[in-house]
Amino acid sequence: SPETYRNGMSPEKLPPEVQSEIQITANLTTELIPFAKFYAGYKSSFYVGSNKGYFICVDVSPKDNGVLDFSHGEIYDFDCRQTPWYKVGINATNPAFTDVYTDSDGNQMIACAAPYRDASGNVAGVVGMNISNTEIYDALNDTAVGQNGFSFVLSNKGYVIFSTRERGQLVARPGGRDLRLSTEKSLAAAIKQMSAGESGILPVTVDGEEYFLAFAPMKFMGWSFGTLTPKKDIAAAAESSRNYFFAQIEDFTARLQNHFLIMMFIAALLAIGLLQVLFMASNNLSRRLVKPINELSDGVREIASGNLDKKLDIHTGDEIEHLATCFNAMTDELKTYTANLTKVTAERERIATELNVATEIQNGLLPKDFPVRTDFELFATTTPAKEVGGDFYDFYFIDETHLAVTVADVSGKGIPAALFMVVSKTVLKNFAVSTHNRDGLAEVVAAANEKLCANNDAMMFVTAFIGVLDLETGEFVYVNAGHNPPVIYHAQDNHCDFLDVKKNFVLGPMDGIPFAEQRTTFKRGDLIFLYTDGVTEALNVAEEEYLPERLIDFMNKTDCTTDLQTLLKNVRGDVAAHVGDAEQSDDITMFALRFNG
Repeated sequence: SPETYRNGMSPEKLPPEVQSEIQITANLTTELIPFAKFYAGYKSSFYVGSNKGYFICVDVSPKDNGVLDFSHGEIYDFDCRQTPWYKVGINATNPAFTDVYTDSDGNQMIACAAPYRDASGNVAGVVGMNISNTEIYDALNDTAVGQNGFSFVLSNKGYVIFSTRERGQLVARPGGRDLRLSTEKSLAAAIKQMSAGESGILPVTVDGEEYFLAFAPMKFMGWSFGTLTPKKDIAAAAESSRNYFFAQIEDFTARLQNHFLIMMFIAALLAIGLLQVLFMASNNLSRRLVKPINELSDGVREIASGNLDKKLDIHTGDEIEHLATCFNAMTDELKTYTANLTKVTAERERIATELNVATEIQNGLLPKDFPVRTDFELFATTTPAKEVGGDFYDFYFIDETHLAVTVADVSGKGIPAALFMVVSKTVLKNFAVSTHNRDGLAEVVAAANEKLCANNDAMMFVTAFIGVLDLETGEFVYVNAGHNPPVIYHAQDNHCDFLDVKKNFVLGPMDGIPFAEQRTTFKRGDLIFLYTDGVTEALNVAEEEYLPERLIDFMNKTDCTTDLQTLLKNVRGDVAAHVGDAEQSDDITMFALRFNG
């Protein structure tokens, strides 16, 4: 578990404001632990370093199978502000990478760090992670194609940062060497394209040997990744070799049959006395020629059964021996192809496993313990379109009588949307809980928007509906940030309609914009149904949307007084009936809250 340490000071001697700041910052441990568990197979660290000298860290060590307590006694002499990652991160505006450096345990590491700011917008410290150079070199080795291929990482200045090559032009050297100035023209031209952030496949000459170079940019870091395969290692496709082999057999068999026909015709012209002698000679010759063909056919059948180690030992000095040699070469190529295919399949399975772990981490961030109370009921579900998604819901108490609820939808899908979802959920909850301002929900949303805009170079955004319910009076204060309007069920009239919402902008892409809050009052038995656009924009095989009109029509037809889990199941069933056999196109999240007075 992560721990918090202060440089050179005992806890009781810390100023009160620093103690308070450490207590608040320590809440980050709930975010650091899932990331540490996700990277448990790699030697790495996740940390937060304050400009006041205290330090929060999670170390991951594969040899100890997971996360370790960072609890060395000498930590009180450790000043995070003197580390390479802190010095790089404190002056950066975006996430930045260090050069390779040696950590306090003597390990070669590389770090990614970025500054974080306090409530006043001032830089308060650095957050980041590092990873062992050994992990990077292992990853590069895994990407090499064939026995003689190798991989490397190039900076935008033309020098090699990492390489699996131990000598020659593409070895990683301290200080670097600009390969754009190489005397080998083909290599210099390829390096210029890599430094410019391009991608492609080019023939190059390295250390006097010809290679094929495949390269692509690592845009976030400004680097480029390349892998080289010797031309001599690229063999013809196994299917082409197989077709050639059988074509040669068919041609030789046809010529052999013609030879026998000619012999039989000549024998028929000879005298009766010589017929028996010629027949015996022909029979012996047939057996001598057909025997190696039978051996070759038996070998083909054994290979077809899966024995790629089978080798043919035929020495006839003619086409049969040549075919046997080609056949042995083909089995070697098939073994290499099968080994490479097995490696690629294993890598895909590893990626699928990591995505499953990411799905479990994301599900663990959403609240699943729905409270059982007499004054209100609530229930929620979410179904991502991919392994991980960008939808989320949240609920929590601001105080004993005020319940906050949120449903939001991050732009895009997959890993980027999931990461921005974690940030958005954390920022909205932290601002709502820390301000304790139940009558200024618009200001809370505006402050959260300012935080999400900071360093949002990817221009991601999130639509959100945030509301606070007074459990004593039924008053419901809400702000809609570009989200779908919720459905309100009026128990007194037994009727559903859409909640009136003002058109506020989405969160994340633009700062300095105001947000308008609205109010309504729930009566006993009233219900609010929140959802994301994965419901109303669900497509069937004809690419027709479910639409808001169908949703409100179904809500008016179904029993809204039933338990909330059944209600959400009924809505999901109607959406599924519309979609039919079509693939789910977007994340689907639903949230229901009933006020019981």
